[in-house]
Amino acid sequence: MKRYIFIIVTLLFLGVPAFATPSIEFSPDAGKAGSWSYDGAGTLSFNQYVTVDRGLSSSTDALVGSLVFVPTLSVGPTTDGLYTVKPLDNSILTIRSPDDLQIYMKATLGTGDLVPVGTIGAAYTNFKADLTDIVITDAGKALGSAVLSAILNSGTMALDFELSLQGGSGTNYYSLSEMLAGGYTGGNGFSGAMSIPEPATIALMGLGALAFIRKRKA
Repeated sequence: MKRYIFIIVTLLFLGVPAFATPSIEFSPDAGKAGSWSYDGAGTLSFNQYVTVDRGLSSSTDALVGSLVFVPTLSVGPTTDGLYTVKPLDNSILTIRSPDDLQIYMKATLGTGDLVPVGTIGAAYTNFKADLTDIVITDAGKALGSAVLSAILNSGTMALDFELSLQGGSGTNYYSLSEMLAGGYTGGNGFSGAMSIPEPATIALMGLGALAFIRKRKA
């Protein structure tokens, strides 16, 4: 029986590479007009009413409702349609309590790539980078959040970070791609995610499977 369980778990790991699902998902608080804005001169900033929507795909995780503070970004010149994006002054991203009095997690946001979508309407432009030097604070440990515990127990010092910026249109442009290329101002909605890198996620799934097997034996 043990051998069959081991084979099944192994096949699941090998056959389903999608275990690296978003760990922390966040988006602007629509009731407080959260959004991104671009000044037309290379600075991408965020209204900081950005809230955690889900933790480990759950809308009831203790981290839900916390505030994500995204650093202001500098958008560099384009190369083959690709923009280099990096923190402008402060590179520290934080997740704080809803009252902004406690820090639950902090990390350093690195340089990433932004590939603008050249279509009109609801198309999304993706920005991807790494979060390093992950620190879960004592307040974060005491929160009872499953996703923060998963990050802590994974032993990782890095997370995958991704933003999806919703395109829009202005007086002189019809997409985010044209906005950047033409140096126009703009703004719209967005969503984002921080994910445990796949190897660590698979390890966590493995530990979960072993715990399940032990529980069944008991």
